[in-house]
Amino acid sequence: MHTVTAIAKSLGEVTLIALLLGVGLPLIFSVGIRFWATDEPATANGAPAVRNPAVQAVAYLCFAIVVIAVGLGILYIAKDFISHSFDIQLFGAKPPKK
Repeated sequence: MHTVTAIAKSLGEVTLIALLLGVGLPLIFSVGIRFWATDEPATANGAPAVRNPAVQAVAYLCFAIVVIAVGLGILYIAKDFISHSFDIQLFGAKPPKK
């Protein structure tokens, strides 16, 4: 029975991470696109209106979150290579044998 419980717990963790990364990051990116592409009415003389700085800041924050998450994911995947090549241990990587 212990094995079934361990498998169920591991499957739940994998499913949660898959939902967060598989749905969460694209959702944050799409929210950033939506805030970035807000339609501002033109001024009376036909010149484009200035965007709201708060809306632009939210868009850039969403993009920054996605870029940081992707960068951390790449570092996590390459942690053993980085540990072996540069002797820098990230995310609990084992130090190279000397």
